[in-house]
Amino acid sequence: MPEESHKRKSDRISLSVPIRVSGRGENGQPFALEGRTIVLSRDGASIVLKQQLAPEQQITIRHLPTKKEAVFRVVGPIGGQTEGSVYGVAHVDPAPDFWGIAFPPVADSKRVVGRLLMECHVCKSRDVVYLNEIEIQVFQANQSLTRPCANCAQSTAWQGVTAGTSTPQPAASDAEPAGPEPVLVPQPSTVGRRRNTRVNTRLMACIRQAGFGDEVVMTENVSRGGLCFRSSKGYLTGTPIEVCVPYSPSGANIFVSARVAHVMKKPEDKVGRVGVAYVLGDQGFRQK
Repeated sequence: MPEESHKRKSDRISLSVPIRVSGRGENGQPFALEGRTIVLSRDGASIVLKQQLAPEQQITIRHLPTKKEAVFRVVGPIGGQTEGSVYGVAHVDPAPDFWGIAFPPVADSKRVVGRLLMECHVCKSRDVVYLNEIEIQVFQANQSLTRPCANCAQSTAWQGVTAGTSTPQPAASDAEPAGPEPVLVPQPSTVGRRRNTRVNTRLMACIRQAGFGDEVVMTENVSRGGLCFRSSKGYLTGTPIEVCVPYSPSGANIFVSARVAHVMKKPEDKVGRVGVAYVLGDQGFRQK
């Protein structure tokens, strides 16, 4: 989506949600059509719809699962799919609970290793959850976490939300041989400029680079500042990318901005080691 002039206020979640969009077409005739979201945040979404929309046009979106309605502004077109045109839209008035998801302050993201959209097993409340080094280990082992639920007023079991989509698994040439899951072990800093403790763990992650297909990889280590993985692709140092960790092929995944910090690969090697650094304070919806 086109960049906004202000910094991003919430995470962006890849999640398909059924919606109904109403407004007036170019000829002034009213329309009401069903569509869906592709990516959503607290402040807006990218949607796909079989209707031509104009930048700055106001539309009403009905969130079909909850029956809530809100007015949105069309930011602009992004592209197209077989099911319709894709547009970026933004809330006209603040509606932080419109999607039925609790978004944490983005400032807190500096203290996390991974991000997940999770659902309370009891009341079905949905939160964007920031995971630290220990929590990501627990989730990796159990595919669930016990955490406080504001709605239930007690600690409950939480699981990742399924998006119902399918994405390729890590390529066989890039994957390491199967074996026992390693224990997360903090690695002391050995480089003067390193500010974050690394933990050695194999987590599924997805790397997204403009103009190239998504690559699903396994991490070698993760930290609050980035991650490291092996790949046969020719990544270049300094390249802007987006990263999702932990990643689930069928989950509601959260991508964040990052850059390739370093690449260690000899000319004769087929697979290189890629280091990634997160970019804090990244901007909102961008056109890809």
